[in-house]
Amino acid sequence: MKKKCVLFVLCMMFLVGCSEQNEEQKKPIIEENIETESNIIVEEETVENNDIQTENAAPTKKEVLAMRELVLDGMSDDEKERLTENIKVANLQMEYAYLNDNIFDKLSDKDSLYWNYFDQKGDIQIGWAYEGNKKTVMNEEGITESEFYQKYGEPVMEYNRFDGANFVELIQDMQKSVQNESLSADLQQLIDLTNLAIETHEVEYANEIYKILHDLDYFLLRYGIEDVGKYTKDGSVVAKYYGVLMVYEKDKNTSSNER
Repeated sequence: MKKKCVLFVLCMMFLVGCSEQNEEQKKPIIEENIETESNIIVEEETVENNDIQTENAAPTKKEVLAMRELVLDGMSDDEKERLTENIKVANLQMEYAYLNDNIFDKLSDKDSLYWNYFDQKGDIQIGWAYEGNKKTVMNEEGITESEFYQKYGEPVMEYNRFDGANFVELIQDMQKSVQNESLSADLQQLIDLTNLAIETHEVEYANEIYKILHDLDYFLLRYGIEDVGKYTKDGSVVAKYYGVLMVYEKDKNTSSNER
């Protein structure tokens, strides 16, 4: 039987439509075949990645709604919708990769072909397909994994429409419509972290991108516990709050000073 070592498609950065397309259509939708929460958020009770756990106290629904109104003030309805939809889709896709494809473990290898999604567009290699037992052949022939792939492997190719640079361009374009300094700073965090991920291939930056997207989506632009929780099996991932947003820093510092 042919065994394929096929790597999954990292969607977070590369489903996003370019800003020119969004301006032309005046729609916030990133891509036509967007997955919905009901089939994106699955098996969250199996999560065991301790690297992205946190104990921050989540803002209440009342606090989320109040903060949302504050930070989106001055934006048009179209601009708000575009920001909300793009952040939602980016979060859902990266969350799917986290819950079901062990993305952060795979990106921990700086030489992983998964990083091609950050670095390249067009036809890119994302893995190798091969027949037989790789380890057995390597041991029998005394060859390295790289040599095995070169000798027996077949490149697994994928068309990558948008790379990390495109994601940065989209965030920068949406950032122009944001009037609130703290929200703009959170979007700048996404820009800076993406550039660092591209430059260094350090998984920690990809991890931080996910946390920001998660909190922006579930605890600011939407209230995930209600908006998404009904689609999940136990709600633990949706209810998790990483506490990484600048928009809540002022309230956090005020509370600390009062103590």
